[in-house]
Amino acid sequence: MNIKRNLKYILSGSLVFLILYMFLAAFPTGPSLYFQPLWTIKAGDSAKAGDSAAASSPSPAGNGSLEPFKLGDLFGFFSSQGDLIFTRQSGLKTSVSSGGWAEYQQNSTAVDVYAPDGTLRMKINGSGFPYLDEDRVYLFLPGGDGVTLFGGDGLPLWTREHTAPITAFNSSRSATVLGYADGRLLALKNDGATMLSFYPGGSDYEVILGAAVSDDGTLIACVSGVDRQRFILIKVTGNHYKVIHHEWLKGNARRQVTVAFERSGEFAFFECAEGLGIVDCGKLEVRVVPLRGTVVSVGRDPGADPFTILSQEEDTCVLTAIERPWNVVATTEFPARDAFLIQKGRTLYLGTDGRISRIDIRGLE
Repeated sequence: MNIKRNLKYILSGSLVFLILYMFLAAFPTGPSLYFQPLWTIKAGDSAKAGDSAAASSPSPAGNGSLEPFKLGDLFGFFSSQGDLIFTRQSGLKTSVSSGGWAEYQQNSTAVDVYAPDGTLRMKINGSGFPYLDEDRVYLFLPGGDGVTLFGGDGLPLWTREHTAPITAFNSSRSATVLGYADGRLLALKNDGATMLSFYPGGSDYEVILGAAVSDDGTLIACVSGVDRQRFILIKVTGNHYKVIHHEWLKGNARRQVTVAFERSGEFAFFECAEGLGIVDCGKLEVRVVPLRGTVVSVGRDPGADPFTILSQEEDTCVLTAIERPWNVVATTEFPARDAFLIQKGRTLYLGTDGRISRIDIRGLE
């Protein structure tokens, strides 16, 4: 692909996206595959810098889907057409998802949860840190050892507390999984019924560093322990569960790590000292892809297209493209303090330091 003919897709003066574009446009992964930048917007155009109360909804969503974003203390929603639907500058801790947003007010006894357009969605009573995941609303309790899931009416569906702090958390439309500092792994159905509760064990220091549950709730993965650290994959059938794969990892990640499932549940991802592990959940095969820094985001919804991974080391971000299951086809780095990546099939949304860009994967037919 001729790079010069495609420089029109890059905003003038934007070095980050010029570097990104040259990488994507120039690196074909097959006879006709290429990456095409479509638009770039300034995420903070509608929010007044330094004003924690500034908010706006400057343009309609149109026919595009709505995507949440968070870059530093700026967050909001944009459409697939490049319209900013809502932006807000906040000095508070915030949680944002496709279902809305909430801010953490220290010592507050209630939390307001807002819809993407800024209208009040619900008020939940209780102290703690709110966490939104798609349309699900959680409240992590003071002390860090308990969590509550709320229904659409703002009333609690269930609460789980333990004697040790929560060190890993993930949810899907079917279930919630919790990991604790004492090495306990707990998975719950939406009604609060226990799917599994056990201690993987086998390490000198028992702790769950990362965990995830598949969208249909049939697979659970975790990274556990320090000094003899390992990855575990669990199959859930009805009221029974079974460890279907585990392996000891080289080295030790001594921090919380990313664990995630690709949307269909065909693949799982886990961060470790060597990089990013990619698991074929059908064949039960694992390959570790070396990565720099820590994982910021995994493209969880690639469909049949290449996976994309965003990692960061200090102020340098690295974007990696992987053809399934383990073939790294391209990688590039660019400077950024704050960044995010969303993948929806052949569409990528990349945010860096106040800018959001849409990049489409083309030429796959």
